[in-house]
Amino acid sequence: MILVTGGTGLTGSHLLLELTQKGYFVRAIKRNNSSTTFVKKIFSLYSLSPNELLNRIDWIDADLLDYSSLLDATRGIETVYHTGALVSFNPKDAEAITETNIRGTANIVDACVKNHVKNLCHMSSIASLGEANEHGFIDESCIWTKNKGKSAYSKSKFFGEMEVWRGAEMGLRIIIVNPSVILGPGRWNTGSGQFFSRIYKGLPFYTDGIGGYIDVRDVVKAMILLNENQNIQNERFILSSENLNYQDIFSLIAKNLGKKPPHYQITPRMVSVFFPIIKLFGVFIGKGSAISRESLNSAFSKSYYSSEKTKKSIGFQFLPISESVQFIGSVFRKGSI
Repeated sequence: MILVTGGTGLTGSHLLLELTQKGYFVRAIKRNNSSTTFVKKIFSLYSLSPNELLNRIDWIDADLLDYSSLLDATRGIETVYHTGALVSFNPKDAEAITETNIRGTANIVDACVKNHVKNLCHMSSIASLGEANEHGFIDESCIWTKNKGKSAYSKSKFFGEMEVWRGAEMGLRIIIVNPSVILGPGRWNTGSGQFFSRIYKGLPFYTDGIGGYIDVRDVVKAMILLNENQNIQNERFILSSENLNYQDIFSLIAKNLGKKPPHYQITPRMVSVFFPIIKLFGVFIGKGSAISRESLNSAFSKSYYSSEKTKKSIGFQFLPISESVQFIGSVFRKGSI
């Protein structure tokens, strides 16, 4: 049987959909006070028979910081997809981020080892990667070398990965994926979804930063394919479809929503004036919604990500980002989520 953590989130809900559509029965973790309404909306968006698929999910209340609840959740499980995490770039959340993303991941690893789980597929982030190689691209060989200047979120994802590698040393078969900015329908007030709602209201500003983007449907399909390929063991994979500058991605969204594209470029010297607008760029560094002034350099950084390893390992073809934006924009306009 399969266990999914973070099942009520954007990636988790799409992962549950993909798994159940493939015929799997799945156990999914949610917090005691969490609702599954969003999951039901996602299933209804893609499927003509959502209830049939939803009946393949066994929901269980558990918390990443409650080891005993994770022991219960992982009993009888063969594969764990760990998508649960706390995402924020607000310095006030640093302690909670560290606890959830490092200790929570350590708890998952320990529970898997204790209950003899065979496979752990861990969703990390591009935020945990090192600097670009000599060719100017960030790939799986780019190792983290310094903590200075990194956000609490980036540090938490890096050290969370260290816990997963510890699991590999203890006999777990692990796969780590590092997705770039994940685009998907719903959650319009958090993550990348807020850019559809913000641009719909009007967003005339952009920076000259460059980053990677991927459709949430590609993320979950790649995770499943990588896990199902038993020839792949104890490796990490970058998941990113395209590298785009902020003006281009914002313009794509604006055009799709019938709005005016951004036309005022913000420079580093203008940060103090436009800080309330610029902090929205935090979503592009690992899906956050708040960002500190110390982390604003990320809004102006130019990072190019390579997914060649993923493409070659499982023959994966990523959806064009223009196609993703078109689909997500149509969902937003219809108000179906």
